[in-house]
Amino acid sequence: AILAQAQQLNIAAYRSASQLRPLTMAESSQMLKLAGGMAVGATAVMVASSALKQSLRDSVRCDASSSFEYHLAVHCPEITAATWQLVKLPKAASVVDLRQATCAALGADVDFSFYPVERETVDGACLKLGEELKEIGCLELLLATLPPDHLRVIQLVFAREVPRPADVPSGPTAFPICGTCLPILGTTYQSKGPYPIPEYNFAQNVFPTSGKYPWGSTVRSHEGRKQSVGEFGAAVIHRDAQYFEIMTADANIVQEMISRPADFPKLWNRDVEVGLQDFTANGLFTSSEKSEDWKTGHSLLPRGFNQIKVKGFAPQILAKTRAFVAEWSKFEAGQLVEGVNEWLTAMTADAVVSCSMGMDMCNVERLGSKQPPHKFVETFRFGLGVSIGSITTQSEYGLKRFLPFFDAEGQLQEKYEATKKEMQRQVEDLVEATRRGELSENSIIAAMLNDSADGKKVRFGALYGHVVNLMIAGHETTAATLGFTMQLLAEHPEFEQRALEEVRQVLQGKSEPSVEDVPKLQFVEQCFREALRLYSPVTSITRDVAYDTLLGGHRVYQGERINLVTRALHTNPEYWGGEFGDPLSFNPDRFSPEAVRQRHPNAYHPWGFATRACIGSQFALFEAKTFLASMLIHFQLKGVPGYKMVANYEGGGAAPSPEKLAFHIFPRPGGPLWSDGTMKPLCVSDTEATEATEAEDVIQDDASDSS
Repeated sequence: AILAQAQQLNIAAYRSASQLRPLTMAESSQMLKLAGGMAVGATAVMVASSALKQSLRDSVRCDASSSFEYHLAVHCPEITAATWQLVKLPKAASVVDLRQATCAALGADVDFSFYPVERETVDGACLKLGEELKEIGCLELLLATLPPDHLRVIQLVFAREVPRPADVPSGPTAFPICGTCLPILGTTYQSKGPYPIPEYNFAQNVFPTSGKYPWGSTVRSHEGRKQSVGEFGAAVIHRDAQYFEIMTADANIVQEMISRPADFPKLWNRDVEVGLQDFTANGLFTSSEKSEDWKTGHSLLPRGFNQIKVKGFAPQILAKTRAFVAEWSKFEAGQLVEGVNEWLTAMTADAVVSCSMGMDMCNVERLGSKQPPHKFVETFRFGLGVSIGSITTQSEYGLKRFLPFFDAEGQLQEKYEATKKEMQRQVEDLVEATRRGELSENSIIAAMLNDSADGKKVRFGALYGHVVNLMIAGHETTAATLGFTMQLLAEHPEFEQRALEEVRQVLQGKSEPSVEDVPKLQFVEQCFREALRLYSPVTSITRDVAYDTLLGGHRVYQGERINLVTRALHTNPEYWGGEFGDPLSFNPDRFSPEAVRQRHPNAYHPWGFATRACIGSQFALFEAKTFLASMLIHFQLKGVPGYKMVANYEGGGAAPSPEKLAFHIFPRPGGPLWSDGTMKPLCVSDTEATEATEAEDVIQDDASDSS
């Protein structure tokens, strides 16, 4: 800008002077000196600006270490060969404390000394060893002298006497990259393959079920482009954290992250997450652990889904299961029932909204009478679909999106904004109805309005996010897993028979389970858990690195994302092969009590883990076992010949479900609906008939409102 200004001044001066008289030699020389001086000044400003930026970057990178404790990489040549051990030490500790912590980490009681390691580059050889560490304050000086691109973890040799620099092994390395980094693509090609879901392809390519992992059980994947990383304030994120994501199938890595929650928090800070949060707001599932709304919600909401509360929800769950059986009993024996996923999501949506919000949406009955779903569900599905990218201009408008002046993007965005407002209005109506006592006093909404944790109540503005999050986590995930379970049992009649025998033995002639019966359905639960293992509704579970540290003995940088690929963890042959065969095979005996006891405790995480574990897991299990037991006793389902089950995000849902799931439906021989091979409609009691009539009235009223 300065150079351009100087040039303009020269031109103006020349024009002005040329109009008056020729310049003298002295004047020309003076003008040239002025222009040259301005050019030199501009260059100096540019250089100074660049140096200042680099200085600020270096200064901020220095803040990538923990503010309250030291993270140290300790090597003891007499005990750990060439490995480095992470030792964490409060900044107020002493060298004696450091020695005790190191001995505890190494599992040995030795009285050695500490010698700081100096390297020129991150992966370079040891240049020299510093003097023996005698004061903890020296660690702060060592941190300050680390080059900005280095991991903010001090390396120390713990030895009887100072070793030669040549004997010091290379420092903690990064996890290996899972293949060759290609221009633009990075290693994202590892997510390509025969499956519609990228994580399934990644598991097959990088973590094959043979157990022969080409790069190990934890790798780095290059994203191909720079990633935006939020929630670290003014921190300058290391290049590795901006371009790489750590992917793991290792239960030991999961265990370490669980044991170090402050080092590996759950953050909601990537572009795709922020996009989803635009619709879901700051709910329990779609928010960071740093959020005050999350902290309050996490203290309160789990109370609504503990075992006592879940048992209290049994009447609603049984009612919706009974409604489902009643609608399916209207089909003819042998009839092909298509759109099974839609039926299942109708039932689970009804159940979770009835239990958590005190309102029966009657979606099962609506589906049976060929009516559209409740407007709450319609609004939710469209808003969620747009925010996660499953509903696009292509899916909405097809070829019309190419018409001149059609403005497909604008129309979709306008419809999305209207949907958000409508969703917010509906949630506000539910909240106000609860406040007025028109809906259940035992609902989750009532609890959020009335209860408190540590003197804090859920913020009124946060209610919307929590309600929408309950819809995401509470119905599609369970519905999808029920679909997988039903198809897997149809494909494996030997396991279906065992489940049926257990149901008959527990129910003792009854046609549906009671609250006391559900916990006794052990094998039915094993079938459901095995389907969850193979087709987890959450395909990846993430954590972020809070500050530079070590994980599994490898270096990780502040802001770097760690991704547990559930498909890979749940098909890791180290945990799921052996006597049970191919990890991709369906075998509910993997979840027998004895098998579970012998397995790594962190080999199975379909519900998430630690503080972000699903608060509704007990609710989902109770609902699934109730539903499966009722279906087994009433129906015999036969899969479509030639059907191959594929997990896909069918219909823009939040969880993978079995693509185009359908069954030929028959009454169970000898069951409540059996009538000489034909289907006998489910008999309902007077109370149930009244409820069904009321449900029909609700449907008709809504249909009238719509028209």
